[in-house]
Amino acid sequence: MNIPITMADILFAAFAAGIVLFIVRVMSQLFRSLTNRSTIFILGNTPLDPSKLEDITQKCYNLFPIESFKWEGSTFTRGTNLRMITSTNSTFQGKFIGVNSDDIVCLLTDQCVIAQEINTILSIQEL
Repeated sequence: MNIPITMADILFAAFAAGIVLFIVRVMSQLFRSLTNRSTIFILGNTPLDPSKLEDITQKCYNLFPIESFKWEGSTFTRGTNLRMITSTNSTFQGKFIGVNSDDIVCLLTDQCVIAQEINTILSIQEL
């Protein structure tokens, strides 16, 4: 049994394939962003606004309630200035905010809030 295929059938199939491809790409990006725990929250291209800094800091304190943690024999407490080098050879300097129950460390720098998983950190130094 031969069923004739028209140009409209071909265009519909191409359109449907494009939609399916788009959905697959969006879902893969969403999955990748949800599984990537090494996250940098950029708060703007300019230094943090001092009027908003208190609100941001308070929200970070709530998200990262543990005030101290040990790293290779050194204990770091909230408010300490740190330099952190990650497994991607990124270096961040900022004020230590805290740690949460998922072992994620939070630093507040001049321009962003850094949330880094402890097992991806190569070294931490107090400044």
